[in-house]
Amino acid sequence: MLIDSTLREGAQAYGVYFEPGARRRLAGILARAGVDEIECGWLGQAGLPEFLRWARANLPALAQGGPALSVWCPCREADVRQAARLGVDRLNIGAPSSAAHREKRLGLSLAGMCERVGLVVSAARTEGLPFISVGLEDASRAALPEALTVARAALRAGAARIRLSDTVGVLTPLKTARLVETFVRELAAPLAFHGHNDLGMATANAVTALECGAGFVDVSALGLGERAGIAALEEVAAWLALRVSSVTVGQAAAAPAYDVPALRELCRVAAQAARVPLARNKAVAGEDVFATESGLHVHGLLRDPALFEPFAPEAVGATRRVGVGAKSGGAAVGAAVDAALSRLRRPPRSAAGVGESVRERVDERLMDRVRLLAGRLGRPLTDSELLGVL
Repeated sequence: MLIDSTLREGAQAYGVYFEPGARRRLAGILARAGVDEIECGWLGQAGLPEFLRWARANLPALAQGGPALSVWCPCREADVRQAARLGVDRLNIGAPSSAAHREKRLGLSLAGMCERVGLVVSAARTEGLPFISVGLEDASRAALPEALTVARAALRAGAARIRLSDTVGVLTPLKTARLVETFVRELAAPLAFHGHNDLGMATANAVTALECGAGFVDVSALGLGERAGIAALEEVAAWLALRVSSVTVGQAAAAPAYDVPALRELCRVAAQAARVPLARNKAVAGEDVFATESGLHVHGLLRDPALFEPFAPEAVGATRRVGVGAKSGGAAVGAAVDAALSRLRRPPRSAAGVGESVRERVDERLMDRVRLLAGRLGRPLTDSELLGVL
């Protein structure tokens, strides 16, 4: 279901160079997390044959429940013959489907494009490649009948999967739904979706594609890829594992299909290897996605975490953090003081210095001191700083 393209699309991002050790570490985490397919790179990529030899020797094989290993190549007979020598499980062939791409890049008419696709897929079959996927590049801007014509030519020649590409990220979820539903209805073959994030909708479009019948979607760690990247692996995997859209407050989520906590580790490794910052508020993987300070939210969390959290932090390998500062209310301050006293192993006391708990004894003077200090520091208070204003 999830085709991870961190090592192909992610490695094509501007200024990103994954060293051999980073490639192996990323692939190991991906296999452990349970992704269905690892797109290991593109034909001609430096170090790809060596990486594939390592992957076949060290990752669980497809027959034993491991990920399929695939590579990408352009729509040329010589390239698929070269790709066949790599010994991959799947080959992903890129084929321009819009008139602009096929005419300006290849100088081909629709009939010429279909002929080339047929010849290339047939060559791949002759070379013994076990699974051939044809990606319709720029499908989001192609005339729908023409894109379907190219897809049918690929299937007639023996392709096992069609991949729709929103090459420049112009689709919206509604348009994605219509596109995917049409291809699912018209083609008797598995469908994949590759969505770029130029307008910030890649994850939403990927989820929509799955909801509308696509069997596969392309993703990468942190959404790394050309320009603004593609759908983020950690976001789509979390949605699949937790089915957030289908649960209500307090209701248990479905059993995870992917090891989402492992993907948080993957994101840290990918960020380091790609030398890109991991935003603290990044969905699923960010350090602060379960951190809160504002009074209303903290008050709700103290009553029931599900009131303000879509799923438990443990489900994605995160921890909850409640900060106390200029935006906090009395309940939050009282709870934080109790927690700080417990963590620092100091005896409980109230703001007046007596009693078992301060949670119900926070007064305005204490609140003013907390807010003043937090405002001056420009951040929530540490345990020691909080206890220092009592």
